Amino acid sequence: MTTFLDSGSFAGTPWWAFVMMPLMMLGMAGMMWFMMRMMMGMGGHGAGHGSPDPTEASRSEQATASEVDVMRRQLAELQERLAAMESDSETQAPRSEEGEDH
Repeated sequence: MTTFLDSGSFAGTPWWAFVMMPLMMLGMAGMMWFMMRMMMGMGGHGAGHGSPDPTEASRSEQATASEVDVMRRQLAELQERLAAMESDSETQAPRSEEGEDH
C-alpha cells in the first residue's frame, strides 16, 4: 500500500484523502438530492403527504381560469391587429411600418 501511495501521481498524498473522497462524493450527492427535493416543491408548508389544502386548490383553479380569460382577450386583440395589418397591406402598396421588424 505504501509503495502504491508513493508512486506516480499519488506521491505525497495523505492516506485520509482516499477515505475522504468517497465520503465527500456521498455528501455532495445527498445535498443535491435534498436541494432538488426542496426546489421541486414537496407540497405546501405544513401540508400532509398527499393531502393538499382544498382551499388552496380552489384558489389556484380560480387563478388559472382568470389567466385563461386574460390570455383569450389578448389573443383576440392580437388577431384583430393582425387582420387590420393584413387588410391594410392588401389595400396599399407594401411598405415598412414603424411597428414592424423586417
